[in-house]
Amino acid sequence: MIGADAERLVSVLLDNARGSGYLLAPTLVLTAGHCVESEGSEAEVLRFSRDKHGRYDLAESSTFKVAVKSGPEALDFALLIHEGTAFDPLALCGKGRGEVRLGRLVGEDKVPAQALGFPTSMVDTQQYMNVEDARGFVLPRTGSRTAHDAETPTERLHFQISTGTPVRSVAASLWGGMSGAALFSGDHLLGVITEDRPSVEGRLQAVPVEWIFGERGYEDAKACLRQYQVRRTDEALTDPVWAGHGVLKPPYSPLPPPGQWSEADLLQARYDVVPFCGDERKRERDQLTEWCRQPGKIRMRLLSGGGAVGKTRLAREVCRVMGAEGWVAGIVDPLRVDFRQVCALDEKRLLVVDDADAHVGQLEALLAEVDRQSDRPHRLRILAVGHSGGPWWQAIRRRHESLVDSGDPPPLITPAQRSRKDVYNAAVEAFQIWYQQKEFWYQQKAQGDATGEGKAASSGDEVPTGIRDNFPAPDFGSRDFESYLLILIQALVDARAKMDKSPAISTAPTLRSRVEALLDYAIDVERQRWQEAARSAGLPDDAVLLERVVAIASMAVAAGPADGTGETDGRGETEASRRLKLVPDLTDEPEWRRRAFARWQHTQFTGEGYLHPLQPLRLAERVGARMLVAFPELASQLLDVEGGGPGIPYCPVDQSHQVLNVLQLLQVTAEGEGENHRTSADIPGTSSHIQKARGVLENTLRAHATPLLRLVKKVAKNDEDGTAQAIGASLAAALNTILQKGEAQAIAAEVLTELDESCPDVLLELATAIAEHAVAYYQRDDAPHTDEKTVGLATALQRWSLYLANSGFRNRACEIAYEAVYAHRALAQTTSSPERKRGLAEAHSDLADRLDEVGRFEEAHDQARDAVRLFDELYQESPPQVDAFRLAKGLCTYATAANDIGRHREALQAATRAYKVTQRLPKVTEAEEDEIKGKQAFALRALAWQLGKNGSKDEALSTAKDACAKYSYLFSRSPGRWRRHYALALSICGSQHEAKAEWNDSIKLHEEAVDIHYKTLEQQYREAVRPHHANALRHLAAGFLGRARGQSNQLPQVLTSEIEAPSEQVRDLEADLDEARDRIDQALTLYESMRLDDRRANRLSQAAAYRLKAEILVTQGNNDERFYPERPSRAFDPAETAAINAIKIYKGIDRHTWQTQFDMTQAQAILVQALTRQGRFKEARDVVEDVRSCLLQLGADEPGRVEVGDTLERIDKDLESIDGLNEPPQRSRNPVKLGLHPRKKGTQAANRTPHAQHGRYCQR
Repeated sequence: MIGADAERLVSVLLDNARGSGYLLAPTLVLTAGHCVESEGSEAEVLRFSRDKHGRYDLAESSTFKVAVKSGPEALDFALLIHEGTAFDPLALCGKGRGEVRLGRLVGEDKVPAQALGFPTSMVDTQQYMNVEDARGFVLPRTGSRTAHDAETPTERLHFQISTGTPVRSVAASLWGGMSGAALFSGDHLLGVITEDRPSVEGRLQAVPVEWIFGERGYEDAKACLRQYQVRRTDEALTDPVWAGHGVLKPPYSPLPPPGQWSEADLLQARYDVVPFCGDERKRERDQLTEWCRQPGKIRMRLLSGGGAVGKTRLAREVCRVMGAEGWVAGIVDPLRVDFRQVCALDEKRLLVVDDADAHVGQLEALLAEVDRQSDRPHRLRILAVGHSGGPWWQAIRRRHESLVDSGDPPPLITPAQRSRKDVYNAAVEAFQIWYQQKEFWYQQKAQGDATGEGKAASSGDEVPTGIRDNFPAPDFGSRDFESYLLILIQALVDARAKMDKSPAISTAPTLRSRVEALLDYAIDVERQRWQEAARSAGLPDDAVLLERVVAIASMAVAAGPADGTGETDGRGETEASRRLKLVPDLTDEPEWRRRAFARWQHTQFTGEGYLHPLQPLRLAERVGARMLVAFPELASQLLDVEGGGPGIPYCPVDQSHQVLNVLQLLQVTAEGEGENHRTSADIPGTSSHIQKARGVLENTLRAHATPLLRLVKKVAKNDEDGTAQAIGASLAAALNTILQKGEAQAIAAEVLTELDESCPDVLLELATAIAEHAVAYYQRDDAPHTDEKTVGLATALQRWSLYLANSGFRNRACEIAYEAVYAHRALAQTTSSPERKRGLAEAHSDLADRLDEVGRFEEAHDQARDAVRLFDELYQESPPQVDAFRLAKGLCTYATAANDIGRHREALQAATRAYKVTQRLPKVTEAEEDEIKGKQAFALRALAWQLGKNGSKDEALSTAKDACAKYSYLFSRSPGRWRRHYALALSICGSQHEAKAEWNDSIKLHEEAVDIHYKTLEQQYREAVRPHHANALRHLAAGFLGRARGQSNQLPQVLTSEIEAPSEQVRDLEADLDEARDRIDQALTLYESMRLDDRRANRLSQAAAYRLKAEILVTQGNNDERFYPERPSRAFDPAETAAINAIKIYKGIDRHTWQTQFDMTQAQAILVQALTRQGRFKEARDVVEDVRSCLLQLGADEPGRVEVGDTLERIDKDLESIDGLNEPPQRSRNPVKLGLHPRKKGTQAANRTPHAQHGRYCQR
């Protein structure tokens, strides 16, 4: 691809006027319509080209004919053609130049742009024309209408120049002569400059090429262009362009010019050399395109299959089809992680993540952005392409179950025999055509060099063939052709043979399988090109040396430009030179020699960064495997992330990228090419380089497992760099996939201690897998049982339980936590020591946490009590600083469990003692100060919560503020470690302000917790923080509701025409209620997105959220009737639904405490208001009377509770208001039946009412 190329720039001359233009092809010019006369007329065209001294000049001239021109009432463009050879196609196709890509502008953000032309302002005093390189932006939101017909809207692109504009003149515009200039954005031609806007300085207008060549363009123009384009007729001529469009690569790219493409390029799917054919493959394509068109806003699915079975080509073909239908469709750039702009497009989009199993972090970043912008109205389809749906895909499915299709399509199988023949025949024909074009190009270049004219023959000249057709087709029933790549290589072999091209001489062993022979043939053909390029660069053409350089470049990483321009970059070249020290032949060579090889490799191949891998990847794997087998120490040098040698980059992100490259080789070869894959190891007397390389990598992985895990932690926890987080997540997923094998259990047991207890989400799957494999390792029977082995098992069980809980598998976590207690108990029984007792106490404490999370409060209380007893003994026996915090933590867990079963005084005593224990810690060194502050803040936070639960509002608020102050200090020193704790402390402090009706302070703290911290934590920890995130949102909604009620109380109770509400106060009130409703809806969405275990554990909080939503809606309805009596409110019906949902959850709880029963009466009281406002007085009275009897019983159970009296007073008022109203006819609707609450033993008859037949919403 090219950008605005100066050597395609032309000047169009007509009589005494001149304009600019652009060569879409050597004989096709695009310009403005007013620069030429009618169709069929002629115009002189001068090409802007370099002379032999390297200077630009308008020396080449030719006469063109106007082929297509728009009418004066429509667009302003023209296409000029030359029937012979106007300008040198060799020059236009050289230096990396290829087909001009056309773009259509989408999105709303400004797009950087460039235009080259010959304006009047650049004409000097001697009337010598010079070029203007104008840079600026295209403003998509700015448009205009045609000057000829104001009633006809015609889109115009507005190009705002930022590189300087001519000084205004009384005479004609100094931009004259710029008309017809091509307007580019990056590699895409967007439009043709037609006029300037004198009223806006530096503003030029352009006709979009979409209106010329797009779906709504001119058929004559499209037909004219297709004569010079290699695109198929069913492919869109224009690609979508938007701000940040580099995140997507087009499905297909033009093949490089004839002098630059190689045989490896012919094998790559992205160049579309071989037509997509075969009935089986077309059916697969049609199924995916139909999936794209199906209803549903956002959907995602996996396309899986073995290596080289056509996954990537199929995905590209689907992109091509959908792009032709107007979708924004393409392949996600593997180095991009910023998806904000593509997700914000108001267009139908298809995003393909190729090699998704190697780019899991990037896929996670994309899905996180999709979640944030899920309100976009247009369809979005995400197609993940990978080898298999392994652990990485199961994790994606679990986290984003609402987006992923319920069932994945079956993996792609090896092609059928008929499909193999179809692809082979199409490939042979395509390769022969490209070889003919290449031979013709070289012949014409040689003739031009001999004559000195540098011109190619016209398109009508005879093209030599030199093809022989007497070669038999291979046996495609063989298992050797289960891969499309091998079929294409066989086609390449036969196409070259038919054109009398001498076969390459392989350096591989003679005894090889057909698969290996075909791969080696493709490499040998490529090696010939490497040797030729090396000789041209003045480098040795040693075949073995060049292959080793390519092998290192395919595995190693060197930072450099990612634009594929081929330009050298100092830092990238320096890093590449360091990597090439791994080539044994270059280790002792001088720096300049390694740099020369680095530049050779960089220009010889295409790709990201400075070192470019050999493509297709299967060829890179083969040369890399041969290198690793010959020099096993290379694997260690490539993976030694802590060694600092020349084989590893300095930057952790680049280190991770390099490790991924090497591990990808291990993953792909481990999976093979399907169940019927046959390697060279199956042939007697031979061994496979792939299998040997895999063994080398596995041994190296074991040796470097711990440093690699440290690298993953460092990169994945980088809060400031999205790229680092994404590649860290990808590396974690790669390690997780490798650790699924049984031989990785020993590695897992070794590295488990490197993991933190609090893992971010990107590491959670890996941490869980490591802990599980470590448990399996310690449970193996192939070694005698020892105390050390039992200690390792108990520790691994504890970690596994914690990671399962943070992943949302809380019931399973409880089972594993019980096993950990049994293991520690067995150790404590065999050896009585403080270490054994400490381990058992911690296991009891962890089990109490797990049980509390799933609502098993009585068991949690018992386990916490045992933990506190053991910690107390240790605290008395050992120095205070050793077990003080463990005792404080156990007391906090005990306080939580006691609170959950209604023992509030006991809970407060435990929390108070926990804080006192941390206060008695001895003086510590400065290095330990943060740890002590963290322990004290933890205890303060727990104490504040318990004080609030016991009604000590002032003391609770003061304690919560102290906890926030300590966490704020710790957060400023280490944000990643303390963010979760600080966010929870802010929420607790905000809740204490809420209890005191200090709404502004409550809102401020909860907004900080939610909008600043939990949004970040949600991306990092997901299920682990989601309950706290949802609760903070619920309290934030309560703060907005409380403030709205305070504002409502200050307004007149009755509004008439004489007394009008202050409009500003009413708007503020409504804004607070709307915000409260939005926040509570967000909280409910989070509750619903939790895993089943989490939803059950947090069902009381979810019920409170539904109750609060009902309360918000009732308040909104009351205000609507109050301020807008002329229109009925629509808030009471959803309020009824929300209240009923809350009551259903309360009724589903197995064991009721006093608090849960009281909370249910609150929900019923809100339901009364919703029913009353809808005129359903009979149902409301039934609920009122039942709630009243329940409240009387609750008041008798715990006398003196103020909240019971307040609720009774409000209920009595509701009952009086119902009795005072004349009951209108009931609405014709069927009330929702909730069912009756099961009768509890010991429940007094006072809880029953004679209105059982109307007990739909009552506590039963």
